[in-house]
Amino acid sequence: MSKNLRIATIDDYKKALSQKDAILEQNIYTDALSEYLNLGGLPMDAVNLLSESYLGIPSMCNATSISVDSIGLNSHKILRKAIRQQLKNRFDPNRCDKYFMQSRTYTAPQWLDVLIQDPQWRETMYELLEKYPSSSFLNFAILRIAEVGHEREIAKLRTASTYVKVYNLILEDALTELVVKDDSEFDQYIPNLVRVCCEREDTYLYAQILIGRLYDEFGAAPFIRLRRELELAARNRGNHAFVDLLHGHVSHAPVDLSRTIKSIMNSTNITPGDLISLKRFYSCENPPATMYLCEYDLIIKMLKSLYVPHDGLLLRADMVDDVTYLISYATTINDTRPKLQQKDDVFKVQLVLKDLYTCLSTKTEVGSITGAMKYIISAIRFPIGSMGILLWIEYMAIHTAYFETYFNTKETPSLLLILDEIADRHQLQQAIVFDVIKRCIKHKTEIFAPEIQLTLQRTWVDRMLYLVQLHYTLPVLKYFGGVGRELDDSLIVHFVKKVLSMAIAPYTVTFVEHMVHIVEPLVENLTLIKDVQQLVINFLEEALDSSEPMTEKLEQSIISIICKCNK
Repeated sequence: MSKNLRIATIDDYKKALSQKDAILEQNIYTDALSEYLNLGGLPMDAVNLLSESYLGIPSMCNATSISVDSIGLNSHKILRKAIRQQLKNRFDPNRCDKYFMQSRTYTAPQWLDVLIQDPQWRETMYELLEKYPSSSFLNFAILRIAEVGHEREIAKLRTASTYVKVYNLILEDALTELVVKDDSEFDQYIPNLVRVCCEREDTYLYAQILIGRLYDEFGAAPFIRLRRELELAARNRGNHAFVDLLHGHVSHAPVDLSRTIKSIMNSTNITPGDLISLKRFYSCENPPATMYLCEYDLIIKMLKSLYVPHDGLLLRADMVDDVTYLISYATTINDTRPKLQQKDDVFKVQLVLKDLYTCLSTKTEVGSITGAMKYIISAIRFPIGSMGILLWIEYMAIHTAYFETYFNTKETPSLLLILDEIADRHQLQQAIVFDVIKRCIKHKTEIFAPEIQLTLQRTWVDRMLYLVQLHYTLPVLKYFGGVGRELDDSLIVHFVKKVLSMAIAPYTVTFVEHMVHIVEPLVENLTLIKDVQQLVINFLEEALDSSEPMTEKLEQSIISIICKCNK
């Protein structure tokens, strides 16, 4: 009990003496018992209250600890873990904040400074802050931890602190983490940055202004993508108006240009008026910076208008010239070089996009694409052309009867071979190719018998296997260890067989972990497929012999799978 507590009535002192294990409370005799007697309380009543409220929880804990130690376990570690779990379960941020706000000086309580000297209690506070990022008390505690020299620990948090010093540490670490990742890993780590930046409007504002300043200073294109990812995340949380308002200020784009682009993005179809207005900006003698036109969503919308029918119709022929010009300009012009020197490059890309539109516009209704192949091959040479083709392939696979008309079990469909070619030519588009495959493989063709549908799905799995051959491996493995488990087991077995046939020892622990995760649910089925079963056993035995250390849990999983396969 606190010495500052002053109980006014005898009943209040009775409650203090009646609380569980009151006799063990610090200063119980001076703060409660003596005051109770001074107010006329009977000594025998006080003795009864203290004895009846005694449970002996500390004694029971000590007895339990002795028993636990006697069987070779670490009682201290177990009790500490239990106390930490109870604290996390019972923590009330509102109550703690109310207590904290009572102090006008916001000085750290002595017990807090004692706690933060312990790594495990610091870890507990980090976990609580992840759960309650707006708690004033927890944010203050994290600030104190940073002040006493644990900045590196703080930087690894993935939440938005209300203290700028702490938030800067966390944001800097999240950005630094992304810098060293390649494009195939970017999607895996961007959620960390989103969680740090999009928790509140003020942290989003801070991060976007910082990214804008970095772009202004260094001009690196990845900053544009970072800005877009944060905008998408913020919009998904319902902050459309705030995002649009801030985007206009951070981008420094002319107001009329921003208004035109916003109008295009908010409309179902691109209107001739907006299109003419947008082209006027980029066909004058002093056009705005190309970066304003290089909005990913804007370019995708223009590509879809060219190659993906809306309500069965493509873009009007009289608008094609303007749309292809804007797409070509956005993806070709480098503002650091004279525009006139790049005019021919823009025209070349525009001509390819127009030819592609002309040939594909006759293929949106199902027909042989043989006559369009030379234009498709020509367009694939340019990344923007291959993006348009990817959108068209997805449309053909899901929204037309292409496969019903042309699919047979002995040949790989031309559309899928085109996907392979794009993945091979344009490494940065492998993630987009993979997304197209994931969406298409789920599509059911109603007229196909189940065995034909499985064969078609197997051809999509083969596209994923080709991505693995191109070293786009981890995302594919994660897919089959996650949502890909919804596929028929025969498809997953087919994937496992092909991957293990390609894999060469020594294997990384990461690869082994993912393969074990994929194989574990299939162990019973593998006993019926002896060649695949043997492949799995050989792989796992080689993995165990690997010199790269692995966790005990992974080793146990491998041994368990081998034992089940050998039964």
